[in-house]
Amino acid sequence: MTSLIVEVIIGIVIAGVIYEVIHRMVVQRATRMVRRSAQDETDVAVKAALQRLVNEQVLSEAECQIQSAVTVADVWGRGVMAFEYTLSVGMAAEHRLPELERAFNVALASFSADHQVKTVSTGSAFVVSDIWVYENQLHLDVAYLVNESTVEYLKDLKKLDDVVE
Repeated sequence: MTSLIVEVIIGIVIAGVIYEVIHRMVVQRATRMVRRSAQDETDVAVKAALQRLVNEQVLSEAECQIQSAVTVADVWGRGVMAFEYTLSVGMAAEHRLPELERAFNVALASFSADHQVKTVSTGSAFVVSDIWVYENQLHLDVAYLVNESTVEYLKDLKKLDDVVE
């Protein structure tokens, strides 16, 4: 009788472990698909914004070559749709960061309005969440406000900025 109880408990534990593994795989796959789709949409918006900045002579064509795009969600948590882009620029960009941030936000807002990109907040669906120069490269974090997690991420960044200042 006790061996039957032990076998049932072991069976329940094994079934629970199998369920958790399968559930985790399904959730991770769905998260990767949503993140990939959000990154694709953000890539299009950033490229359009870069082209607008070239047309307005804010940046040169050579400066607007995106070298990489990576997610920042792994650092901030599940569901945050923010992506970092790296552009080759000279040190002169470091002195123009506020101007570049404003120009990018205007261009991204224009893209959002022109293409009626859906967002969970009011205003632009895409926002520059951080911008800095490191080793002659402009790093640009762009948040896609497609879910509440990303909006909360921006609020947290604002709180951090307020503390630092």
